[in-house]
Amino acid sequence: MARSGSVAWITGLSGAGKSEVAGSLVGRLHERGTRPVLLDGDELRETLGVRSGYDLSSRRALAATYARMCLLLSGQGHVVVCATISLHHDIHDWNREHLPGYLEVFLDVPVGELRRRDPKGIYRDGTDIVGTGGFAAEFPLAPDLRIRNVAPLTAREAGARIFEAGAGKGMW
Repeated sequence: MARSGSVAWITGLSGAGKSEVAGSLVGRLHERGTRPVLLDGDELRETLGVRSGYDLSSRRALAATYARMCLLLSGQGHVVVCATISLHHDIHDWNREHLPGYLEVFLDVPVGELRRRDPKGIYRDGTDIVGTGGFAAEFPLAPDLRIRNVAPLTAREAGARIFEAGAGKGMW
């Protein structure tokens, strides 16, 4: 029987810094001798060949796919770091019930900062942040860790906070 791994689920809106913070956490885990699996939402869309599907049901289905991938990998003993928007309460609930060693991290970034960053140009037309991409974001109700990801905090410092929270839960 395979030992259970763990899952750090890093979520937030587009531009919140999920990929950069996840990369920092992965780097810290490597420094400590752990070889985590990084699942990044943008890379997963490309790998899975998902070229469209930004409506609510498509986003929810994709988030459920990411969650099942986390279950598969963590069930084989891997430490999984998943960076994804996936702002759906039913997905967060499923994760808490099914994923071993689950740590939910919400990168909370003010609207003005998201508009300033806007790496994909999705906020330039004045779109309501909460309704981006045709869905109403359901922010985590009780994340294990809420990080206000704005300067002077760096991605390295945010990654360190997640590392410490995971270490405190015995995840790595």
